[in-house]
Amino acid sequence: MHAVRQHMADGDLASAEAALRTLPAPLRGDPEAEFLRGILAEKRHRPAEAIEHARASLTAHEHPDAVALLARACRRAGHTEEALAACDRLDALKPDAATVLRAGTLEEAGRFDEAKAVLAPIVDKHAAEGTPLPMPVQVEWSKLLVQSKAYDEAIALIDETLDGLEPKADDLRRAQLHLKAKAADRAKRYDLAFESASAANDIGRLEFDPELYTTQVSALIENWSKEAMAGFPISSCDSELPVFIAGMPRSGTSLIDQIIDAHPQAAGVGELSSIEKFAYELSAAWDPGRGEGKQFGKYDAWRWTRQARDYVREIEGLAPDGAQRVVNKALGNNKLVGLLARLFPKTRIIHAIRDPRDVAISCFMGGFNNRLHPWTTRLDWASHAWQQSRRMMDHWKDSLDVQILDVHYERLVAQPEVEMPRIIDFLGLPWDSRCERFYESKRTVRTLSYDQVNRPLYSSSSGRHANYASHIRGIEFPPYDPWAGD
Repeated sequence: MHAVRQHMADGDLASAEAALRTLPAPLRGDPEAEFLRGILAEKRHRPAEAIEHARASLTAHEHPDAVALLARACRRAGHTEEALAACDRLDALKPDAATVLRAGTLEEAGRFDEAKAVLAPIVDKHAAEGTPLPMPVQVEWSKLLVQSKAYDEAIALIDETLDGLEPKADDLRRAQLHLKAKAADRAKRYDLAFESASAANDIGRLEFDPELYTTQVSALIENWSKEAMAGFPISSCDSELPVFIAGMPRSGTSLIDQIIDAHPQAAGVGELSSIEKFAYELSAAWDPGRGEGKQFGKYDAWRWTRQARDYVREIEGLAPDGAQRVVNKALGNNKLVGLLARLFPKTRIIHAIRDPRDVAISCFMGGFNNRLHPWTTRLDWASHAWQQSRRMMDHWKDSLDVQILDVHYERLVAQPEVEMPRIIDFLGLPWDSRCERFYESKRTVRTLSYDQVNRPLYSSSSGRHANYASHIRGIEFPPYDPWAGD
């Protein structure tokens, strides 16, 4: 176990996983081994796996670190009540940690007043004593100050936090700088917002090669051409339950998901990764030299059907009873539309589209995982990624028989009385006025938009790039007109 912990401390997750796989058989189900597997899953942004391993660890021993892992993973997965229940368990073992976790869980669920009530006694106590807040409390209180529109106070506290961070605390430093960018943006201090986001994106930036990305998209389009797909396996799954939202992040995907989820006969399940994992397996097995129908090796039509039916069972278990359409808005869906069409011949795809300048600014300011999406750390890279996403979606529209609906963010916020019924009609469902009140949902939305989709529709984010005109000057963006064709 020591070797696993050392690899994790060094940031070498692959070696840590390898060390766990080579543990002697008697130790593989050990509570500490399960806990470490859960930590690895958490670091790899796989909350469902982290929950599974945390629970396995806790069956043998109620250890505070495992309970805290369970709380964090449930919070990350959007399972708010389960996360709060884990906080209750942690309160008996490590009360200070439980308090901060509880406040963070409530804040991310949009329950800001409850979160403030949890932390306010601690904040008031330190204010009365003239002592600084503990670092974890500073981090969560800063978020709540932003939600309370106390932007200057939030920025001052964030700066205090940044000054107190250890040099190697890159993840927390990046997160705090992005929070500072959010506070400054909402305070209309746009130069400070851009400066803060730039500093955040400079931390651990990975290189993104636009030319290589174009080549990769071209290869995808060639491999999944209409002619090539005619020889691919096709599932016999005839379910109309699966619906997918595709497109660039920050294009209104969470808003569309929330509108659909408000319909009594539909549900949103966030960003599921099961189809993406299947796509990775197919990619590893791919060999075009095998000939038509055999390019994927053992992954024949039977296996595609089994995957499709497994997915339908998965979303049936996550959606409420009676749901006839269930939406998955995973970020990689734009690359998988061809696969989705072969797995679910009766699926429906919603293509979320937004001005590339607004997408670039929102991604740059937002604090994505830059290891998975390195293009979000530079505006010109984001512009290029937008163009290639549009190119992929145009290819799918030209090559597939499944229904694909374009939804422009600008039109949705300007004419909700037209666009919302159009979305619901596309799903083959009757209109329901509850979709207009999507913001009344008690659902936890695990996305960068979590504090935006739980309030009434607003249009101030449309044309957001104008606030950063001096910073995007000279960057080439693709032409875009959401009203073209009217």
